Amino acid sequence: YFNLMMTGTHTTSVSEEVRQKSAKIFEEYALREIRVWKKFHQFWMGQDIPILLIRYEDLVRKPDKVMARVLQFVLEVQRMGTFFTERIDRCIKEQEDIERMGSYKPRSGGIGKSISKYPPALLKKLYADEDLKTLMGYLGYGDLLVKPVSEWSSLMPLKDYATEYLPSGRTKVVLLNRGQLARGREEQTPWQKIKVELGLMNATCQGGGQGKKAVDTQGEAEEAKAKDGSAQDESGAEPNATAEDVNSNDDGECSHDQVDGEAATALHLQ
Repeated sequence: YFNLMMTGTHTTSVSEEVRQKSAKIFEEYALREIRVWKKFHQFWMGQDIPILLIRYEDLVRKPDKVMARVLQFVLEVQRMGTFFTERIDRCIKEQEDIERMGSYKPRSGGIGKSISKYPPALLKKLYADEDLKTLMGYLGYGDLLVKPVSEWSSLMPLKDYATEYLPSGRTKVVLLNRGQLARGREEQTPWQKIKVELGLMNATCQGGGQGKKAVDTQGEAEEAKAKDGSAQDESGAEPNATAEDVNSNDDGECSHDQVDGEAATALHLQ
C-alpha cells in the first residue's frame, strides 16, 4: 500500500532514493497501520456474527482452496461441486495468462517479502508490542515473531484453509462505516502533503504520483486543454482528457488521500 500511495500505480515500486528519503515517514506509517490492523481485527472478532477468517499466506499458496472456502461460506453451501471449482480454476488460469502477456503485471507479492524493507529499529518496536503478539497468537501467527522470515512460507495452513466463527443465534445489528472504528484521525496519512514535501509532486497537484507530471496552475491546465482541443465525443467526455484530469477530484486535489466515512450503514444479521 505504501508503494501504491507513493507512486499512484499498482505496478511501480518506489525508488531506493525515495525510500531512503522517506524512511522516517515509512516507520510512522507502518506503526499507524499496525494500530489499524489491531483495531480492525479486535472489532470484528468481538462481533457475534458469522465470520470466516482466511489468511494471506494460504491465499498465496493455495488460492483455489481458499476461494472455494470463501464461496462455500458466502453462498451457505455444504459441499462445493464442479460448477464452482471449475470457475475458480479458470479465473486463476486467466489471471496467470494475463500476467504472462505483460498487459497488466502488478507488483509481485509474497510471504514476508516486505520485511526486508523494515529497519531493525522498527522491527524491535513491533516485536515489543504485547497487544500485537497476543492478537497474532490468537490468529495463528505466533510463530512468525520468533521464526526467521525465510521460514514463514512453511507456516501451517488453517484447517480446511479457513476458520469459521458461528454466532450465538441472537439477531444482531452492526453499524458500519460510521467513521473511525479502526482508523481514527491519528491513523490517517496525508499522502499528498508527504509527496509534495518529498518533491514528488507540486503543491497544486491535479493527480499524479511518482513519475507523473503535476500541473503548476489551473491556467496551465486550461492552456494545455486548449492546445489539445476541447471537442467532446457523443458520450460527453473530452477525448483529450489527460491523466491529470482523470485522476483529480473537483477541487483539484489528488484523489488518493484517505478520508473519513461519515455515512452510517446498519447491517442486520440473523
